[in-house]
Amino acid sequence: MVKLGWAVTIYIFVSFFLFLMTSFTSLGWIVYGLIILPIYAAILLVWWLMVWQNPTKGVRIRYWIWSIVLVLQVSTILASPGNCYGWTQGANCYSNLQIFLGDVPRSGSSNIPHWKPLENNFPVLALAYGVSLVVALSFIIIKKTDSTTTST
Repeated sequence: MVKLGWAVTIYIFVSFFLFLMTSFTSLGWIVYGLIILPIYAAILLVWWLMVWQNPTKGVRIRYWIWSIVLVLQVSTILASPGNCYGWTQGANCYSNLQIFLGDVPRSGSSNIPHWKPLENNFPVLALAYGVSLVVALSFIIIKKTDSTTTST
């Protein structure tokens, strides 16, 4: 259980760092700071309390749920703002997906139309990712006997 606790902690820190680096914009950092960071903090607090109470017990992980978490994480990164040149309140930023697939520069101004449906759903995707992570962790079953991590 302790090894899984460290794995979850490392995953959270690496994920948060990845989120911040792929969306090096003020809008991205605001959304990540107000949505993802509190979810991560609550997960770490609850998770380490469980590890502390059950340090030698085994766990059962349902890996199929984690595929949903990873798809939502990648979707959030792609929808996150990648270019917010001249961003003001109420104006859209170009998403990372539009930068990767379109002709939008990584920095600087552009007159290319925004992909508003994708850009407007960025906070929703961030919240959906956070909720899916909580659900995935809640589906981890703590076994009564000492054993290694197994999958189902």
